[in-house]
Formats: sequence, structure tokens, C-alpha cells
Amino acid sequence: MHPSPPSFLAASSRALARRPPGAFASRRNPLDIANAVGPGAPQFDFPLTRPTLLKLDKQRQILHYLRLEQLQFKDLVAFRQPFVPPSPSAVVQVRHQHYQGEPHPASRKVTLTVPVAALPLRTPQQTHKLKLLAGARWTPPLPGVGARQQGKKDEGTLKIACELFPSERMNEKWCSDTLDKLLAAARDSKDTFADIPLDPRPARARLAKSRKLKRNISLRDFPQEWLPAASKA
Repeated sequence: MHPSPPSFLAASSRALARRPPGAFASRRNPLDIANAVGPGAPQFDFPLTRPTLLKLDKQRQILHYLRLEQLQFKDLVAFRQPFVPPSPSAVVQVRHQHYQGEPHPASRKVTLTVPVAALPLRTPQQTHKLKLLAGARWTPPLPGVGARQQGKKDEGTLKIACELFPSERMNEKWCSDTLDKLLAAARDSKDTFADIPLDPRPARARLAKSRKLKRNISLRDFPQEWLPAASKA
């Protein structure tokens, strides 16, 4: 291998010395996503890939919300209202589900929740009948929890949900009508259903599935007459 002539080395040194600083930094990175679109973008003979299109769509969505924050948030200050807690008489809770920015089939679902002790029921027989008619929609209170509703004994919670209709307002109306029908049937004194016991198995299954009901079985849970004399002591 022959060494390079001195004239070639001198010319190369002069060319590198005359190169302005930052010449390499001014080059466009072909792998940068910002250079993939626009008038100065290279013309490829194939379309953009799906991950690239999804990333561009995500950037457009973020830019849309940034524009809303910059332009419309100042106008929303005029509609600001102080928080007022609900009154004790407002016992019915209605829950809606919304997925902001996208349509979802579950957004029409409405759930109505009300404590049984807060309902206008005069006698324990009416309360018992309402629990029977509600079936699995009635959730008994958790064991060991002594919560009270306006000085009354905790009788559990009544939950009614509906997603049968295309509009959330229609589903909310159905839940309200169902609650009114249950109250009207519970106040009917023709048959009080006093001889029919409550079935707590659906509620206990839900509580056990959500791990809110802890079942620690010990010797105290077995009948005393089944245990030997040494265990009784």
C-alpha cells in the first residue's frame, strides 16, 4: 500500500479547515417523523406505514385539545360556579358513564342507587316486601358496619341499572319508573309476603367476589353439639 502524496493531504486539510461549523448539523434527518410530511419531504414510492399514521393522528388530537385550552378555557371562567353539597333529602344517586372524545356503547348505561332506609316506607312489612321484589338489585349492608341513614337503621342499598334504550335519558327514565313501581307495589297491603324469607345468596356472592366479605371459618362456626368435649372448653 503506497502512502498518500503530500499534495493530497494538504488539499484535504485545507478543505476541512474551510468547512463552516455546524455543517453536519444542518442536514435533515430522513428518519425524523417531522420530515416525513410537508412540501420538503422526500417523495417515496410507497405510502406511510400504519404506525406512522397512528402517531400523526395522535399528534393532531393533542394539538386540537391544546388549541381548545388556549382559546376556549378563558371563556369558560364566566360559567364557574361554587360547589354546593347535596341536601340530605336528595338520596337518589344517578351515575352516567362518558368516554370523552370517542363514542362508546356503554355511554348510554345509567345506574340509579338509593338507600332503602331513605325510601318513603312506613312499616317494616313494606321494607321487607320491597327487598323481596327487588331481588338481586338489593344489596344488604356489610356485616359489622353500623351505618345509619337519617337516624334509621341501615337496610342496604337498592341499585337499578339500564342500557336497553339508545339514549341515556331514556334509560334514566326507565330506572326512575321502575323505582316508582317498586314503591307502589311495596305499599300495597293486599299481600305483605311476610312468610317469605329473604334470599341473601346473590348479594353474598357479589360481596365475596369483590372480597368485601371475609369468611374466616373457625370452630365457632360449627354447632357446639358436634364438637368434642375438649374443644368446647
